Amino acid sequence: MTLVHGGDISGASAQFGIAPDDWIDLSTGISPWSWPVPPMPSKVWRTLPDSGDGLEQVATGYYGCAAGSLVATPGSQYALQQVPTLVPCGRVAMPLRGYAEHRLAWQRAGHQLVDYGTFEELQQQIGEKRVDHAVVINPNNPTGEMAEAQALLALHEQLVARSGWLLVDEAFVDATPENSLAPLCPLPGLMVLRSLGKFFGLAGVRLGFLIGPQQQIERLQQEMMPWQVSHPARWVGRQALVDVRWQQLQRQRLEEQSRRWLEALRGFFPGLVFVGSRLFISARGEGDYCQSLYRALGQQGVLIRHFEAIGDRAMLRFGLPAETEREKVLAVLAAVAGGKQCVNG
Repeated sequence: MTLVHGGDISGASAQFGIAPDDWIDLSTGISPWSWPVPPMPSKVWRTLPDSGDGLEQVATGYYGCAAGSLVATPGSQYALQQVPTLVPCGRVAMPLRGYAEHRLAWQRAGHQLVDYGTFEELQQQIGEKRVDHAVVINPNNPTGEMAEAQALLALHEQLVARSGWLLVDEAFVDATPENSLAPLCPLPGLMVLRSLGKFFGLAGVRLGFLIGPQQQIERLQQEMMPWQVSHPARWVGRQALVDVRWQQLQRQRLEEQSRRWLEALRGFFPGLVFVGSRLFISARGEGDYCQSLYRALGQQGVLIRHFEAIGDRAMLRFGLPAETEREKVLAVLAAVAGGKQCVNG
């Protein structure tokens, strides 16, 4: 099974006949402002990765978790695929609309999926003991919905009381760290995924972390092949995670720019229902309208993410434009919003 992801410029070029270099890509939730990678010492390229280089200690400090409760992986995607093999097979609560790789990984590991559409539905499923484990994406990708840490802890307590597990994917939580459960780790029955790709704008380095109980962390370490995380990735991660000043600037910038972006989108497309998050804006609307808007923007070289309708409601995801692209993007949005190609039925 092949899943569709954002950032597929080659596919968009083939679909719309626009050269790859001529696109403005708003189809991912990756920050348009990346941590500025300094010149890398040549020895980083010549030598093998060293697990004693201090990356895990630095990450432990950044995420606030206890020593020994964290393992570095080649992107959180890698850990995501392994987590379902680290827990007993059972019934797993899965967001009906969420990052689809979770669904595929738990199915492949032999678990039975039980869909939930809202957080209230998840609470009901757990309260009525209809599931053994639960997957929560916080904030959710692509809906942008955020669950408070205390509400998640209440669900975790119910699951762990019957030997269940809660997996929280926090790939987008760095902009609002107060909602993270990582500082509480390790807790029995809780695993947390973190990523350097989204907030730091460093998706290309492929570095993520699994945070959880020592037994699960050690199992994953034993199953990973040697040098799974590259030396350049470890070097970059070690520098970025201690740059507190840049992290503070990034949070302020994302808060301001996401608010402005949400206001602009609401003004252009009042027929859509928007949910704002710091790294992307989500929109729900009638299926044909969302499809036509995706195509109209694509024809102008602006790529957004389109999610197929569930029932009669589809979803779009708008990543944040870079400052150098903002004027052009706003002009395209204005033209599309005023055109006949996107009439909201």
